[in-house]
Amino acid sequence: MTAAQKTELTLRDPSLAVEFARDDIRFAGELPTPLQEALCIDGNQKKLSRKTLADVVLNDVRSPLRNELSLLRFAELFLKKLQEQDSITSTGVSPFDIEISLNEESEIALVEKVEIADSRSTDSRFIYDPPNWCPNKNTWRFKLGYLLRFVLSGREDFTVSAAAYSGDNTDLKPYKPLRSHWYQRIYGTFNGQQAFGDDWLPISDWIEHFLLALLHWPDCRISSGFDWVDQGIKTALRQITSRIQCLEKDQGRATGILMIRLNAGRPDATVKTRALRACVVQTVVPNAIDRCDLSFSDPETRRLHRNHLSSALQTVRQMLHLRNTHDEEGRRLDWLILPELAVHPKDVRSHLIPFARANKTIILTGMTYQELFEGKPLINSALWVIPEWTEDNGMQIKVRRQGKQNLAKLEQKYDLQSFRPCQWLIGYPWSESHRRVWLTGSVCFDATDLALATDLRMKSDIFAIPSLNQDVNTFDQMALALNYHMFQLVLVANSGNYGGSNAYWPHKKSHRRRIFHMQGQPQANVAFVDIRLDEMEQFLNRRDTSQRKSLWKHPPATLDSVDV
Repeated sequence: MTAAQKTELTLRDPSLAVEFARDDIRFAGELPTPLQEALCIDGNQKKLSRKTLADVVLNDVRSPLRNELSLLRFAELFLKKLQEQDSITSTGVSPFDIEISLNEESEIALVEKVEIADSRSTDSRFIYDPPNWCPNKNTWRFKLGYLLRFVLSGREDFTVSAAAYSGDNTDLKPYKPLRSHWYQRIYGTFNGQQAFGDDWLPISDWIEHFLLALLHWPDCRISSGFDWVDQGIKTALRQITSRIQCLEKDQGRATGILMIRLNAGRPDATVKTRALRACVVQTVVPNAIDRCDLSFSDPETRRLHRNHLSSALQTVRQMLHLRNTHDEEGRRLDWLILPELAVHPKDVRSHLIPFARANKTIILTGMTYQELFEGKPLINSALWVIPEWTEDNGMQIKVRRQGKQNLAKLEQKYDLQSFRPCQWLIGYPWSESHRRVWLTGSVCFDATDLALATDLRMKSDIFAIPSLNQDVNTFDQMALALNYHMFQLVLVANSGNYGGSNAYWPHKKSHRRRIFHMQGQPQANVAFVDIRLDEMEQFLNRRDTSQRKSLWKHPPATLDSVDV
């Protein structure tokens, strides 16, 4: 191939050019310098003393910028630098052009400095250039949008939707679906979290709507509430700063963890007001941790595990039919909670997502130990499966992973790693005229962290704990204490091998404080928790002593009623 042909190929398919460049350094050496830099290829083997955005993002999939707070801190400094340099030109900015300085002392990186290299010549074409139809006053939004997608996707070609690491045998050649043309992708980029591969990625739907607004083309409809992007860079800076302040306010003071609020959409097109019915399923399989098979992927284990999960979900369906004989809305289920290690990753699409679609049910389940990062130890985590209905797209499923930071004593003996990039807060839309009910969860031993309970007491309404815990008495007493100290409903879904699944809330009457407690083992069992519509508003106002009725206990000391 001639140098001109290589250049044309790179402009048409940057991802293919990156593959060629990795295989043959001479391929990159014949590309124009702007294209080498755009693809983060240093064709001249220059040694730079500065740390570029490409260095930060491409070296590790867990880049310190791949979270909403750090990402917006970068965006704020980048836009300020554009204003300072008066860079209102049609020339793009690549990750290679960005010098960045980070303070990584805390879990959430603080962006201290962003510098932009001088504008290059516009003689050659460049994949980071804003579209030709875009007026110079609006080129800032494409410069920023392209860089944000680069950070989130973690790929040299920012238009490609990333795929999550599957953990399968890398020796087998995976099937690669056909990709659309680069010029089609640049105008039709999908900016939902699924486009960036990792279900643990700590970004909210605010970032998704923001990216769509930044990269919209003429006559493209943007999300409601984000039309301020068209008002210019100054207005965008104010909105970004405001969002940063909201995220910093929600960040845990005791733990420092980033808490991401995710507004779940209505799962039904017609029902606009619905109470909350939760179901705790106490499964029995797996019944022990096999050191030789921590991922529970042995064929015989998989067969038993999958059959047990299928039977458990079918039991829930039958119990809903039973409840329908004495309850007008007995077949409705809003939230399903399963224990720690209850579901294998390969059963999510075959079992959980169809159940969530059919029953319009949010699911929180513990996942078996899983390899999320190639060559790294397994992690313990839980998964949120959230169905939501929209007029534009019909029924859609969101999947978010809740990590586990504190490993149990037994887990510390094995080659496992801690991983909790954020704490998810799921906003359940029970009514259009009242605030949402905030659901959250922690995996087993994480729930014993008093710092986490302190951070969540003002931000959540219901605290669910998927667990596989032998010390039933300790977790029973913990739930009984937390429901008052956090002043909210606390649910424990334990393995049926040990029993002890329970639900407590701070009701004034002691006989109603314990909603249920499953005793005995080994017992596969199902229990329900109902918050009726006539109780929901009182439950949400339980912290406000001026509006509180006699339904709840008096709140604990120093509990403020404003933050939630």
